[in-house]
Amino acid sequence: MHFFAVYIIGSVFPGTKTAAFLVLVITIAILALTFALFVRAFRAGLNTDDGLQRWMTDLTVLGYALAGVAIIYQGLPAILQLI
Repeated sequence: MHFFAVYIIGSVFPGTKTAAFLVLVITIAILALTFALFVRAFRAGLNTDDGLQRWMTDLTVLGYALAGVAIIYQGLPAILQLI
């Protein structure tokens, strides 16, 4: 979702400060959503005694963490343009 939003913004406003600002807004919003899902999955993993369920939850938490890194990586060039 973040990738497509950044791609569309870059196509509509190529190389402008408007594009960088919109990418910053989208990146913050998607990171907030990813963090909320990360916390929800982490808490769900604390409440289970089943080994397989715990393993699947841990994998989900790691996936959300990796997604956060990828989102930051995609938005970083535009964010650095604002500095």
